[in-house]
Amino acid sequence: MSTAEARGVFHRARGRTLDAFPSGKEREWKGPFYFIQGADPQFGLMKAWSTGECDSGGDEWGQETRLTEQAVRAVNRLNPKPKFFVLCGDLVHAMPGLVLPSHNFITRAMPCGHRLFPCLGPLWTLSSMRTKITSYLCWCGHDLAHSRTAGMPWRKEQTEDLQRVLRDVDSEIPLVFVSGNHDVGNVPTPETIEEFQQTWGDDYFSFWVGGVLFLVLNSQFLYDASRCPALKQAQDQWLDQQLSIAGQRKCQHAIVFQHIPLFLESIDEDDDYFNLSKPVRKEMVDKLSKAGVKAVFSGHYHRNAGGIYQNLDMVVSSAIGCQLGKDTHGLRVVVVTAEKIVHRYYSLDELSEKGVEDDLMDLLKEK
Repeated sequence: MSTAEARGVFHRARGRTLDAFPSGKEREWKGPFYFIQGADPQFGLMKAWSTGECDSGGDEWGQETRLTEQAVRAVNRLNPKPKFFVLCGDLVHAMPGLVLPSHNFITRAMPCGHRLFPCLGPLWTLSSMRTKITSYLCWCGHDLAHSRTAGMPWRKEQTEDLQRVLRDVDSEIPLVFVSGNHDVGNVPTPETIEEFQQTWGDDYFSFWVGGVLFLVLNSQFLYDASRCPALKQAQDQWLDQQLSIAGQRKCQHAIVFQHIPLFLESIDEDDDYFNLSKPVRKEMVDKLSKAGVKAVFSGHYHRNAGGIYQNLDMVVSSAIGCQLGKDTHGLRVVVVTAEKIVHRYYSLDELSEKGVEDDLMDLLKEK
């Protein structure tokens, strides 16, 4: 697909908002509705994970293509139509750029020891990690300066194939794209952020649907913004402005989408590759809760998880693509009523064959 063809279909978030929903028409509560959340189609990971070559593998993505096509068909068949379909990051597996990870990125990975780290393989020592990265750069045939924007092999092809599949989403169901670590890099740079914006749209933005304020965040700024501190500061300032609207109760609900979960199960759990550090998560939870945010929807974990803290529902959805636990490839149905937010994870087979269950559909009839 050419850039020109992609622009009309995918470049919806511009100027920190989503033009699919004119805010002037969407700020008033109009009754219950629902949307679909997916995460981590991550074209290329299933092959890379199966071969243990997550740092350099990913040369096949037929399985992810078929699963995402199934997801699109399932969403298109739903009646009534969902208000939108949000993908919470890691759209493709191949990383943008190949810059060396920061000290924070390394030290947070190191406690994993023997565990297979999803991007860089087994990490035993700092020196071995550097050796892996250096070897990988040589294997790619790029010097470090060039690799800032080149990206891993197959990134362009993975992106084009995902866009081709997503073009079949019903035109009346807007797509909402959230950036993940494989979209902007574990340690994002201005260059990787610009690439995402050119390909998919703004990396953080807000939009209104039926009186509900939705905030899309770039969670990599919360994980490690050491190479783009000014961009993180800009998001922080923007978020404070958006939360002031929610804090004044000018919306029926406020809901956040991001890739990395604040926490997986408990606010006090240990730091991990799959969550945000304790100081950051506590600061964010306090900020969001104070503003009245009801729920945060995320992916990244490739398993279902989540928990509630200070009336904030942290929802972690498993993947459309590669599963790292016992869950199935699936999507989450989220129903928004005047009083509550109800969600349920469906396997792709369940949603395709049976649709949304009656008890959830009945919530849409509430006044």
